[in-house]
Amino acid sequence: MLRAMPVLKSRLGDWDLPHVHAWSERTLEIRAEPARLVHPDTRVATIGSCFAQELAGMMGEVGIVGGMHPGGLFYSTTAIRQELERLTGGWPERAAEPLWHVGEGVIDPFRDYDTRYPDEPALLASRAAADAAADEVFQGASVVVVTLGLIETWRSRATGNTIRQIPHPAVFEDMAPTFHRLTVAEMLEDLERIRTVVRGRLGAELIVTVSPVPLHTTFTALDVRVANMESKSRIRAAVSEFVDRHPDVRYFHSYDLAMTAERQSDYFKDDGRHVHRHAVRYIVSEFLRLYADPPLHIPDVDTSWLTPIEKTAPIPTREPRQPKPKAPLWRRAARRVKRTVRPNR
Repeated sequence: MLRAMPVLKSRLGDWDLPHVHAWSERTLEIRAEPARLVHPDTRVATIGSCFAQELAGMMGEVGIVGGMHPGGLFYSTTAIRQELERLTGGWPERAAEPLWHVGEGVIDPFRDYDTRYPDEPALLASRAAADAAADEVFQGASVVVVTLGLIETWRSRATGNTIRQIPHPAVFEDMAPTFHRLTVAEMLEDLERIRTVVRGRLGAELIVTVSPVPLHTTFTALDVRVANMESKSRIRAAVSEFVDRHPDVRYFHSYDLAMTAERQSDYFKDDGRHVHRHAVRYIVSEFLRLYADPPLHIPDVDTSWLTPIEKTAPIPTREPRQPKPKAPLWRRAARRVKRTVRPNR
């Protein structure tokens, strides 16, 4: 049975089109095409910021196998691309990056700065163990979820490597890293290389998301709100173009849920940055609704905190103009007399 095509109506007439969805028709649930990618035996690996961490944190609750990259948060496309290429034998430039000697210890430029090692051999041994743990998460994964957070990066002048966060203050001046904001074109190149690893080498499905959490700090001269808007806009534009290019890549709308809510404050804590736990649970439940088998869904998700959709009025149709009633004949004659009579000077 053929499905009737949606109709776009206006005062000019109607159009029969393959896809139509009006602003007035939106609901709390964002419309998206489901794809059952996650089954009880599916291994899911996540990497990136915020949502990657939150999804991994709830995997055990719903019975999903897998986890997040054990190295912590990766915020930019370039940092994620470097690490995913390393998983499959790429990123030789990491070995060329000098280790940081801070005080009496040594720090790994690509891991957390709170962990200090007594010497370089100890650091490299720990790095190898961490690499093996990350490899275990991703090798054999059937679904990889990548969450993108920001465009502000710091690059090593010596190697061109992107450091995952601003370099340690003890080495910052001597290192003289380059501050760089990723362009849409650069992020598209990173995403293409990420897809090559995930789809081509790991043989996994790729889902891309964007974190709704705003910048904590900008390293530009801009107001942090303007810098955040530019950051998220570039990321969202790059992801949109990337998904358009590749029908085998899915986009999950965690960012859009928060940004298009009737009240954004429903999602965020009082600091305006961090997402409420009930909102995180709802976002993850939406991910599972689209991509997981029904037995893996979160039961009884609370949505009472969401402001209902109210501003749904359609565009008003233009009423035909009614002719103004003419003034009585005597009044029109009086006006003509008034316009022609001039006072004596």
